[in-house]
Amino acid sequence: MPIGIKDLKDEFSKMNSNLEELTKEINDTKITIRDSLKLTSDTLKEMTNEFTKALKDVMIRMSDMSVQMNVRDSIISSLGIESLIPDFLKKKKS
Repeated sequence: MPIGIKDLKDEFSKMNSNLEELTKEINDTKITIRDSLKLTSDTLKEMTNEFTKALKDVMIRMSDMSVQMNVRDSIISSLGIESLIPDFLKKKKS
């Protein structure tokens, strides 16, 4: 049975409609992926900032503790009471 021009027009119209739907789906998927990647990026930036802040705080506390230990050792040495301090409380010498 021969295909007429009307039949070809109908087929092309269906194909065009399907392509438009597919294009819309692809565009929606692209937008969803973009939004997801942006959210992931923002989350990673926030986590990095929090980690950096926490690390900085820890480093400051460790530095403060080291200064306190040095001051304590200096005071104990100045008072001449090193022999009264138990060995397990004494600073290890490298």
